[in-house]
Amino acid sequence: MTIDPQQQASFTRILQRETELAQQLLNLLRQEFELLKSPPSAKLEELLGQKQQQLQQIEQSVLQHNQLMASLGYTPDRKGTEEFIQQCPDNAQLSEHWNQFTSLLEACRKQNEINGGAVQLNQHQVAHALDVLRGFANSDKTYGPGGESRPTSSSKSLGKA
Repeated sequence: MTIDPQQQASFTRILQRETELAQQLLNLLRQEFELLKSPPSAKLEELLGQKQQQLQQIEQSVLQHNQLMASLGYTPDRKGTEEFIQQCPDNAQLSEHWNQFTSLLEACRKQNEINGGAVQLNQHQVAHALDVLRGFANSDKTYGPGGESRPTSSSKSLGKA
């Protein structure tokens, strides 16, 4: 099956949009990481809103991508997209663009994991500081049914409000 130029052009537009959106998401994730390394600020809240909008736009673009693949008889997944690209007359350029897009998605995934680690570290540090203020020592902790640590009932509180 050979893909006609109009189908290829539609796919190219969608892929370009996905690539632009993924690059913008990666930039936002990198900005988020920088903000996570500093004290909390309104900028972080604003950035989280931008990230949410970016994810929604990517979701819409991927939906268009998947609909196009399904309408052409390909599975709406990576394998189907790669099969489609192989059928296109200008598949070398499309393949390069597809590889760029998938590399950006992988970079976004990795950066998001890094950001998640930074958030967990911040949460751990805040929890530890609160435990110190409440008078709980690390040895005073037990573990709940979900594996989360929690203080025992004995307290050496520094004060009460």
